[in-house]
Amino acid sequence: MKKLLILNGISNSLKQYFAESVEENVDYEIILGHILEGTMAGFWDWHIKDNYEYMSPEFKRMFGYEDHEIPNHPDSWQKIIHPDDLPGVFDIFQKHVDSKGKFPYDNEVRYFHKNGSIVWVFCRGKVIEWDAEGNPVRMIGSHIDITKLKEAENTKKLNKQLEEKNQELERFAYVASHDLQEPLQTINVFSKLLKEEFETSLGKEGEDYINYISEATKKMSTLLRSLLDYSLIGTEDKVTICNCNELISDIIANNKELIEKTETTISFSHLPIIYAYDIQLKLVFQNLIMNAISFHKEGVPPKIIISCEKQKDGWKFKISDNGQGIKKENLERIFLIFQKLKTKNTGAGIGLAFCRKIIDLHKGDIWIESEFSVGTDIFFTIKNINSINRKNI
Repeated sequence: MKKLLILNGISNSLKQYFAESVEENVDYEIILGHILEGTMAGFWDWHIKDNYEYMSPEFKRMFGYEDHEIPNHPDSWQKIIHPDDLPGVFDIFQKHVDSKGKFPYDNEVRYFHKNGSIVWVFCRGKVIEWDAEGNPVRMIGSHIDITKLKEAENTKKLNKQLEEKNQELERFAYVASHDLQEPLQTINVFSKLLKEEFETSLGKEGEDYINYISEATKKMSTLLRSLLDYSLIGTEDKVTICNCNELISDIIANNKELIEKTETTISFSHLPIIYAYDIQLKLVFQNLIMNAISFHKEGVPPKIIISCEKQKDGWKFKISDNGQGIKKENLERIFLIFQKLKTKNTGAGIGLAFCRKIIDLHKGDIWIESEFSVGTDIFFTIKNINSINRKNI
């Protein structure tokens, strides 16, 4: 109530000021122009029967024009409004007139800026004078630039659509990878039966064909399992306290045979204890360490160093190796699903895509710095728990 009284007081004061100014032959358009100067608003005053429409300098500057560049005539703004929006303006105007002003003259319309860009405008107007027959004589209104608001709304809408599409793709990936396992198993079972029952009559060539079928179904099954795992990232896990030192130690213990065989050395110390999706984070370390071992230089034992530094909003991890390195043109491509840079590698080509999706789940980033034939540094960040979905704790 207090706010209403204040606003009414301001409104009455303005009315009185304008009334006094008119009596003193002071142009109210100049007064209003000074009031609106520096804001995003412009105003207009349409003398309908005279077909004259005053448009304030602020109105014209909104579209990149100086006052003298646009004549004060209704045709002027009609030339720069988006043609798709003009019929709607006329329609709302007619409804406003037919209802004797009860139907609000409110529009959100697009104009073309002088530089060719689009300017979104919220336009509000009102007929303030009618003749004896009830026809409109004079109408005033204002324009407010809402371009940034519209851009923000569009960005939010596009992000929502993108999120929905990603969810649809993940559901499709889950269904496809799950349901396709059954016919693959059937092919595998019957190829084994064929080999066992007719081994003597198949001959060497026939047996080779059966082996090709078996290997192909195993490879396809591995790809489908990887795709299924990829689609399930973040759907079941909960944020927990993770001791990164223990995660690395577990990975080393579980791959002891490979590490000893390749004479790999893995160095780490004083890694943090953080909130994270522990199983998923372990997969990140597992994939990155295994990649460093797999792509080591021939005759050079792999050397892997894992470090971490505290940041303002989380942690930045670094995994360095002395391996083959990655060519510059391949640095981004390797994060795509099913991308492999070395055909001899038997993996599914999904490891780094796994890593990126898991790091996205932690609201972080992952990137690579590498010099071919020298080595690779892989960085990734993990946000503090208050940046991650706390409801999953």
